[in-house]
Formats: sequence, structure tokens, C-alpha cells
Amino acid sequence: MERKNIKCHFISNTHWDREWKFSAQRTRHMLVTAIDMLLDIFEKEPDYKHFHLDSQTLPIQDYLEINPEKKEILKKYISEGKLAVGPWFCLPDEFCVGGESLIRNLLLGHKIANEFGKVSKTGYSPFGWGQISQMPQLYHGFGIDFASFYRGLNTYMAPKSEFYWEGADGTTIYASRLGQRPRYNMWYIMQRPVFYGKRDGDNRRVSWGAGDGIFRFADPARCEYEYQYSHRKYEYHDEYIAEKTEQALSEQDDEWTTPNRFWSNGHDSSIPDMRESRLIKDANAVYEGVDVFHSTVYDFEQSVIRDFDKNSPVLKGEMRYPFTKGSVSALFGWVLSARIKVKQENFETERLLTSYTEPMAVFASVCGAVYPQAFINKAYNYMLQNHGHDSIGACGRDVVYKDVEYRFRQSREIATCVLERALMDLSGDIDFAGWDKNDMALVMFNPAPFKRSLTVPCELEIPLEWECDSFEIVDAEGNVCPHQNISSINPMYQIVQDLADAVDVLPVSRHTIRIFVKDIPSMGYKTLKVVPKYHTRATTPVNMLCGINTMENEYLKVKINSNGTLKVTEKETGREYDNIGYFKDTGENGSPWEHKTPELDEEYTTVNERAIVSLVYSGELETKYRIVLNWAIPENIVDGGKKRSSRLAPYRIETLVTLRKGARWVEFETKINNNVPNHYLQVAFPTDVDAEFVYAQGQFDVVKRPIAKPDYSKYDEIPMTEQPMNSFVDICNENEGAAILNTGLKAYESDDDYNHTVYLSLLRCFELRIYVTPEEQNYSRIENGSQSFGEHTFRYAFMPHKGDWEDAQVWKAAEDFNMEILIGQTAPTEHGKNPLEKSFIELENENLHISAVKRSEDGLGCVVRLFNPSSETVKNRIRFNGGIAEISDKQSPIERQVHSFELPCTENRKWASVKKVTLEELSETELSVDTNGWCDVEVTPKQIYTLKYE
Repeated sequence: MERKNIKCHFISNTHWDREWKFSAQRTRHMLVTAIDMLLDIFEKEPDYKHFHLDSQTLPIQDYLEINPEKKEILKKYISEGKLAVGPWFCLPDEFCVGGESLIRNLLLGHKIANEFGKVSKTGYSPFGWGQISQMPQLYHGFGIDFASFYRGLNTYMAPKSEFYWEGADGTTIYASRLGQRPRYNMWYIMQRPVFYGKRDGDNRRVSWGAGDGIFRFADPARCEYEYQYSHRKYEYHDEYIAEKTEQALSEQDDEWTTPNRFWSNGHDSSIPDMRESRLIKDANAVYEGVDVFHSTVYDFEQSVIRDFDKNSPVLKGEMRYPFTKGSVSALFGWVLSARIKVKQENFETERLLTSYTEPMAVFASVCGAVYPQAFINKAYNYMLQNHGHDSIGACGRDVVYKDVEYRFRQSREIATCVLERALMDLSGDIDFAGWDKNDMALVMFNPAPFKRSLTVPCELEIPLEWECDSFEIVDAEGNVCPHQNISSINPMYQIVQDLADAVDVLPVSRHTIRIFVKDIPSMGYKTLKVVPKYHTRATTPVNMLCGINTMENEYLKVKINSNGTLKVTEKETGREYDNIGYFKDTGENGSPWEHKTPELDEEYTTVNERAIVSLVYSGELETKYRIVLNWAIPENIVDGGKKRSSRLAPYRIETLVTLRKGARWVEFETKINNNVPNHYLQVAFPTDVDAEFVYAQGQFDVVKRPIAKPDYSKYDEIPMTEQPMNSFVDICNENEGAAILNTGLKAYESDDDYNHTVYLSLLRCFELRIYVTPEEQNYSRIENGSQSFGEHTFRYAFMPHKGDWEDAQVWKAAEDFNMEILIGQTAPTEHGKNPLEKSFIELENENLHISAVKRSEDGLGCVVRLFNPSSETVKNRIRFNGGIAEISDKQSPIERQVHSFELPCTENRKWASVKKVTLEELSETELSVDTNGWCDVEVTPKQIYTLKYE
């Protein structure tokens, strides 16, 4: 076949799974070998022009912890462009983490790469399982206008490799699925035959006597380690060059619309090889019209852009399409429900760090405290290390998740220490003029970007020296805040810490209470006073009970059925929802990436079970019931996974159901001690809502997905029934809907059945099967972490509503559900300057959301990130700290101590400038600010809008 003007970009690279089959430390041992080899090649082989380090910078961090003396030589090669690092810190699965975490991942990747001289501005993303709808906007915000990926794409949607990709907000970038065998084509087609004499590069079988010195541990403690080649022969089989060059070309002849082809020479945890230079020269000599050359991912992407076919298809939104013949890979997206504890821990860590610790540290800094940047950086680094796609996707070995749990815990420990200091500084900076030193303040901190009136859980401690028999709680105007007593402990002897002194002891009684607090300012605080009461009489109890196993508040009436489900009545419309919250269990014979049901599966539900229902407590603010189901499900799958066992195992499910004053939802907390392998457990919400679509919270987006199953005949992979979400999924029409809120779960299923049931995935328990060759590696004989045995707790809520999800402000409700009020209990002093009630960030209308309040990357200001997940343009006004700039006079440690840790006085300076900046925090537009500190913003549908205050 005659070929002309074909440009084959030979990309030397690796795909570096930091932890998957191996722990991060074992992988790092290989990483040091890989980078040491690369540095040696760069020194000794001038024709080896470039190596792409898989779009990451975390490998550089890992390497330098072992070989710190190599920092300068790495700087040299990175700044020269020979070694490409970034733009990411690590390679995430985009659906398993929050949207703001993706931005922080890119920011940290850019920061590290820039410190070494150059960031690779490439959207090379051959990782994760699908692409989120907002990725074009995220990449564009970092100056990247090309994305290369293949999972979630098929030949039905993209017949050729190149296409336009339009994100949820309308941002359009260039994209490519990179042809056949996209990230390892040269590895199998050419490198294995030429370097190792394997004419069929796809043949993975090896003979014991091949002469390469196969080695393994044979002692019992280490016998499960993989074999290694101890003396791999160094060869070069040029007799395969012409044949394999032709194969590489012919496999992709019908894949491209431009002359540029992506010839990727890399594989999982592969190392560079000096023979690649010779391979490139020899392949280049085969055809006169074919130019094979050592290239870079960036040069490939830019070449495609120059030659781009303007008639290429435009693909819109998220990329989660099933596999079709001719496509490269199945979606393998079932990681959403693998090892759900990993996802829950990530959500807890993201929420603590991004919604609480970092904003509160910024607010304290604005008031004069020193900003703890190093601690914030360390906490983010630990957390983001866990966002690698195999780590957060939870498809690796058990040892990986011991390390993942450790890093999440370190991040939260650091974040909590920073948060404590920030809240202590902010509480201590309140002006308590007119208060007595024996008074007690409760400072209610609201992390949400909207004013809130709600029932707040509180663990109040009363000094025994007060000798009071009760107390009341009042606001600054003296209005009594209703509270409900739940329980108490008396006495307790609490430690009081001071680094400059020995610890002291404060005798107290602890009271678990609920307080109804009105109008806590957005991203701010409200101060309440605890007043001791003496010689009080009991009051007539008020509660929310309205019948047997029935409770109600202003919005909902909730009756517990005999099977443990709920009948929920939305009081404004009278609409009833029945059998809410039953459980469904089916068999599981899959893997982290795939859900496979047994051929003869049996479905079990709790619809016909009989529950044990008991009232835990009731009051005017909160009522809680306990529902216990002593269920039984098949103890395993049998007959090689073909069916479920006929023997049943006891399966106890305990759920606490809570209704609070002011809440538009009823809350569930389900506890399970999982003792059964190979099953798939979901909780069901038969909504009876007449709708064609569900709406799921995504990363800076609410994604609209059809309820009806797709046409299976179009695909060669069974489409997933489980879909990704963050904190809510909503089924609605223009008149009514039902939202299911959750804390840290990632997967739901919507069923086009008679009841339009929506399911949340709780547990998917499976054997750990890994396929690195056609033969399955089943690790279940030596470890069982993927079966998710042990205790689990799931928190979720059911929220019926009028109108669609936007009318019902479901995004706001999800934040209300998940952003708890922080409470500082403090004794007043004379050291504060701020009012008893304050909002640090005010939005004139509560129709925008905030994903970040942070110190700017250059350290010169503060950044506030707004976003608009709705379908309409939003005009709004924002004010930060009342228009007053950060106090610049920071104190030294001695100065803080000498001044009794009083923060400096306000300087009453206005912000010098407010700018709209990119996600990379490069300046775009100077914004005007009025005399009162308000700034006008206009945020288009689905837009992420970042402000920098200096």
C-alpha cells in the first residue's frame, strides 16, 4: 500500500500506576530504576530526545524523597523540555472525587512542574473510567485546549480519532481518542518483537528455559510476590522492523483525519530504553512517505490542531459511552461502588479540608492571624496522593488501602489542627463588650455560602462551678433559642491545654442537645449566650409525634411501615411516597471494574420483612426512630459463580431515621456489619414520579440522564445501570420531584419500572480479579478486602419537593445536608474587635455556589471560586470581609504571646483590586468595587468563575 505524508509521532512514555497491583513503596522501587535509567539515557544517547512522565508530577516527588541529590539534573531536563511532567499532580478518576479536588490536583501539578522549569500543557488523559462533563472548561482554565483519552468513547460516537469536545458550559476544545491501542501501540507492535524477539508482541506466555533467569521468592512469607527476570537478554531483532512498521501503520490506517499518528511506546510501570532511538531511525527508513520521529505529546496535539478537519463531529458533555467493536476499551466504570469506604473517607477529607479548614484559615488570616500555608499544603498533598485513579477507584490490592486510609487520616489530622487554631482565633477576635468573664458564648460557624436557619446538634459543657440546674440559650438580642435535651454526662473532668504551662482541669457536665438557630450568616458566624438557670420547674414536653411510629415537622409527615420502610407525605401538596427505603440484594460475580450477575441470579428485598421499630427519643426539634431488620441473604455464590447459594446467612440492618424541625428531608443512617461475600446491596426509593430523566450532581454540573435503558443492540458492552453522582440524584418533572441526598456515596441506579425507583449503591462485594494478561489473576485466595467485610455506616436522606431540581434548590439542600455547623464554645475576653455576628463572604442573592476560599497561588491575595450549576445566567453581587482588606501586620510568635494572642487591630484598608482570574489564577479582567465593597458578577450557565482579592 502506498503511503504519503504520514507523520508518526513516536512518544516515549510510561503509564505510572503509583499503587495498584503493588504498594506505593514497591512501585517507587521500580520508579527509581526507571528515572535513573532515563537520566543515564539522556546523558549517553543524544538522539533520545524526549520522555513523557504520564502527565504527572507525583513521581518526581516520590523519586526525590529517595534521591534528593538528583533535583538539579531533573530541573535541567524538565526545563529543557526533554522530560515532560504535569499538568496533573496525579492521575485521578474524575468521577470519584469532587470538582474542586480536580482543580487542586492541576494547581499542584502546575506548581511542582513550574518549580522544575516547565509544565507540560497537555490534556493527555489515558486514565480513569470516563470523562466528566466539565473537563473542557477545567482544561481550558489551565491553558490546555486539547484532550486525549479513550475510555468512555466508542466508534459509534467518534468514527475517527479526532473530534471536538464541548463541555457543559459550552467550552469547546480539540480532542482525540488516539487511534487503536492508544497508549501502548508501539510497545506491543514493535518494541516486544524487536527488543525481545517476540514476533507476536501480544503473546504473553513465557518458557521457563527462555534464558532470562526467571526468579521468585519461594519461602512462605514472600511466595506470593511476582516473578522477575534477573538476567534479561539485551537484543535487537531488526528483522522485524519492516513487518512491524507495516502492522503499526495498517492497524491505524482508517483511524485518522489528519496526517498525524500517535505512536505510543509505553506501558504500565514501564521504563525507558536506549534502543528506542535506533528503533525510531529504522522504522523511519521503511517508507519514503512515512516520517517516524521522536516527538512529544504537546507537539502531537499542536500538529493535530494545525491539520484539524473542521467537519469533525462535536461530542457534548460527559464521556461515558459503552464499548463498540473497533473501539479501544470498555468503560469499566463500576469502580464507583468498589470499596465504598474509600469514597466515604475521601468525601470526609475533601469536606473538612476544602469547606471548613481552608476557608476558616483564610478568614482568620484576614483578621490578622498568620496563614498556615505549609500545613494546608501538606494536608492537600496527602489527600491528593489518594486521588490516583487506581487508589480512589479502589481496584487494587489490600495493602494499597491500608496506605490510602493512612494518608486520609494524616490529611484530616493536619486539617483539624489548623481548623481548631483558626476557630479559636476567630472566636477570640469577637468583641464581647458588656459581657462578664463568667459568661459563656456559643459561636455558630456556617461554612455554607447562604444564610441558614436550622436545628443544630451540640455537645454543650456546663462548668460545675455554676451549680445551676438548667440553662437557656439566647441570641444577641436576648431572644431565646429553643433547645432540646437528649442526654447528659455528669461529672466530667476536662483537660485544658497550654503549651507554655502544665495542663489544668475543668470539672463540667456534658449535655447532648439540639438548638434551633435562626439566620446564621453565610460563610460566617452568629454568637449565642448560654445563661444558667436556677430553681427551674419542668416544662410540658413538646414533641413531633403524631401517631404510632409517626412523626411530622413543618414540611413532612413520616410514618414507619411494618416492613421498616417509610410512608412520606409532602404536606404542602399532600403527595404521598410509600415503601421508601427498602433494601435490595443481588449476586455479584464481577471485579472492581465490572458488575456481573450470576447466570441464575436471585433478587432478595426487605419488602416482605417485618421490622423491629423503637422510638429512640422525641422532642420539639428532633425525633429519632431505630429500625432493625433481621434479614437473611444467600451466604455466597456457588457453581463457579453461576448462581447464589440456597443457604442463607443472617444479615442484620439497623437504620436510624431522623426528622428535624426546619428540614425538608427525612434522614437515614444505616449500619451494617457485612458478613457475606459476592453480593450487591442497594437501598430503594420507589418515587412514582412521572419523569423521563434524572438529574445527578456532578463536578460543577448537574448532569441530565435518561431513565430508560439505552438500546443495547448498539453496543458490544452491556451499558452500565449504575451511574455516578456526588451528593444528590433527583428525579423530577416540571411539577414535582424527589431528591435522594447522601454523604460520600458515589453511585445510583434509576429504573424505568412502574414506580420509577431510584437506588443508591451501598455495597458491591467481589473477588479481586486483575487482568494484566488474558489469564485472570484472582487474589481472593490470599486477601479479601474487596469483599468489604465488617462495619459500615451510610448516611442519606429522602426529600420530596415541588417543581424541578432547580425550583427546589436541591444543590443548596445537599450542601445544607452535608455542611454541618461548627460550634466554638468560649469564655469571653477583652481581646476582640469583630461583631457578635458576621459574614465573611456575602452574596446578595443565594443563587451561586462557592467551591473554594483559599490563599492565592502567588501568596499575594485570596481567591474565591464561584460556580453556577443552573441552566440560566446569574447576575449577582459579592462582598468579601465587608470590603475590608486583609490585615497585613502579622505578629511573630513572641508578639502573639506577649499580647495574650490578641489579633492585630483592623487597618480599615479597602481591597486594592478584585480580578477575575483563570483556574490557573492568571489575570483576566479587573472588576469594579463600589464604596461598600460590593462587586458585580455575571456567571453564565455551568460556568466556573474565579475571583482574586488583593
